[in-house]
Order: sequence, then structure tokens, then C-alpha cells
Amino acid sequence: MPAFVEDPISSLASVLPTNTLVVGLAFGVIAMVVRYMSPLRLTILLKATIDDAWEAYIEAHEMGLISANETETLHILQLQVFAISEETLRNSLSRWAPPRDFLRGRLFVLLRCICEVRTFETHMKILKESHLRNESSLNPRAVFLRRRGVGAGRSHSRRLA
Repeated sequence: MPAFVEDPISSLASVLPTNTLVVGLAFGVIAMVVRYMSPLRLTILLKATIDDAWEAYIEAHEMGLISANETETLHILQLQVFAISEETLRNSLSRWAPPRDFLRGRLFVLLRCICEVRTFETHMKILKESHLRNESSLNPRAVFLRRRGVGAGRSHSRRLA
């Protein structure tokens, strides 16, 4: 019967030289950063974020809280997202374009756009919540049920439909 080592990590660490362990750890961290910050992955996150912002916009629009300024802002954000998404997808066809985009700072353009879309979504949610708080005709129980979507007759989320 083979003898099992009770603590394989400490035994592995004692066998490997320290430099090899540090280099392997550094390589793993760099690979994770590149993977999670790749332009293609951030584009998928950006599309999900604009979808969430669109749903928040629709909810606020149904409540009558939207002005022309918010509509124009959403339109501009959608155009930015579509342009960034198209360019990122085109660059993903090339083998060397994603690393080149990563090194040229495309990552920061994507992160800035994600931040702008999330700010817009938060603004829509704040409008909705302040409207619900200021409604004096509804009792607290009705506000709770309305926030949960009970009695509305339909779901606002496209993912659940």
C-alpha cells in the first residue's frame, strides 16, 4: 500500500527551489490578470452591463421618470458600446491583436465605458427609488410588493422570461 503524504503542499515547497516557486507564482498571477482583463471578456461584461442599464431605463420610463437628457445619454452609451464591441470582435479574429490591444491600453477604454454605463444604471435606480420613497399615496406594504414585482402581471427581466 502506498504511503500518502499528509501535507503535499509543504513537501512540494520544500523540494522545489525558492526561485522556481516564485517564478511559477508570478507567471500564474500574470496569466490570471491577462485572462480576466482580456478585451474580449470585458466586452462580454460591457454588453451585460448595458443590458442591465437598459432594463433599469425601461423601468424608470414606465414610471414616467425619464427626461430627454437621459434618453440621449442612453443612446450615446449604446453607440459607444456597439462601436467598442465591434472593434474588439474584429480584433479577436487576429491572433496577435488581443495582446497588442492589451498592451496599447484598450483595457482602460473598456473599463471606462463599463464605469459610465454602471453610473447611468445607478442613476436610473436612484430615480426609481426616490420616486417610490416620495409616493405618499401608497402604504409601505404596497411599496414593498411593487418593488418585488408582485401584482404587476409581467416580469421586467428578459433573462427570466
